[in-house]
Amino acid sequence: MKRKLIIAVTFLILKSTLGFSQKDSSGIYFTANDYVKHKLSFAINCETQKHKIKSDMIFHPKEISIKHADSTYTYPKDSIYGIKYCDGSIVRVYNNSEYPLINPDEKIMIYKIISGPATKGSPSITRYYFSKDANGKIQELTIYNIKAAFPDNHKFHDLVDMEFHSNDELAAYDTFHKIMKINRVLNISKENEK
Repeated sequence: MKRKLIIAVTFLILKSTLGFSQKDSSGIYFTANDYVKHKLSFAINCETQKHKIKSDMIFHPKEISIKHADSTYTYPKDSIYGIKYCDGSIVRVYNNSEYPLINPDEKIMIYKIISGPATKGSPSITRYYFSKDANGKIQELTIYNIKAAFPDNHKFHDLVDMEFHSNDELAAYDTFHKIMKINRVLNISKENEK
């Protein structure tokens, strides 16, 4: 029994170190399934290889260009699910817009958009969005939207009402459990279902 526990713990540690948090690889996810399975196209090891991924081209805003191994490839943005950069960051492409992901290993995916100041001296504006899973549509992170994304989980609805008092609180991180609070609440809502 002890041996099985040690093997399980070792597997979980290995999985967590090989998952999304790796900062030594970069590439493109063409589909949500690729993302879930960590299958990068045009993948490189950032420590030994280089390539360029351009997603903000001025004259071609609906395209992504990848310079990889002496060749350049161009794809419509709507054919790309996401981009993983060498710093470990992941950006999901949705409706030709880019959404930086802040919690890649969790069920409810949270995206953070920071807009520059409209005028000099004005503060930047931060907006949060979410998708209920890797396949879900991206929408504004509000209490109403988060509950509507899980229409049949009434325990989740009740816990959301108890835990969060404003939309701004939905993007909070639980430092003790090392998970976004909204995902912790979702997990608790499903504990008695098993």
